[in-house]
Amino acid sequence: MPSARAQADHSGEHFEFDIPAQPLADALRRFASLTREPTLFRSDLVNGRSSTAVRGLYTSEVALHRLLEGTGLTAEKSDQGGRGGFVLNAIDPSVVAPRVALGNLAGYPGLIQARVWEALCAHARTAPGTYRTLLRFEVDGAGQIQRPRLLTSTGDAHRDAAMLATLLAVRLDGPPPADLPQPVTMLIVPRDAENGDAPSCDDGASGA
Repeated sequence: MPSARAQADHSGEHFEFDIPAQPLADALRRFASLTREPTLFRSDLVNGRSSTAVRGLYTSEVALHRLLEGTGLTAEKSDQGGRGGFVLNAIDPSVVAPRVALGNLAGYPGLIQARVWEALCAHARTAPGTYRTLLRFEVDGAGQIQRPRLLTSTGDAHRDAAMLATLLAVRLDGPPPADLPQPVTMLIVPRDAENGDAPSCDDGASGA
């Protein structure tokens, strides 16, 4: 059975992993259970993929990257109210929804991204560019966003509340197609010196 023994030293907390190669979704659940650090991912990203075995004493971040070797996925460190965690993304950007200009977005997922982005950009408090967050919500039969939540805080409680209120006011131009995967997740990333290609309110959206 997989196990983990936590150790702390000057370089951070380490865990003794014994996770065999297996379906990736199962391995990620084991990883989260052992380390108590949530790993967020879209089910379609991990379906059909297998993990690499991880055995030995590692930090959670090193172990997760080893577990993902050969899968075409990578893990980004996140912050969930101080608890920590990771968000999985595809190394090949063509696997996920690309960051493109609003005018080039196509289909209902693109419509969702465009409307949410426009709504956030319409208010100074919620305008993307200086914060990172992971949004999750559903779209009902009338095209109205329902049950919005922030999987990661923006770092400002007032902005968090404003974003939830803004999302609740978003209405799409029609009902979602029956095969639209729900709930919908969108990653909003900051635009800074290290991430200069991230979209701004002037040029587009980022989603997953």
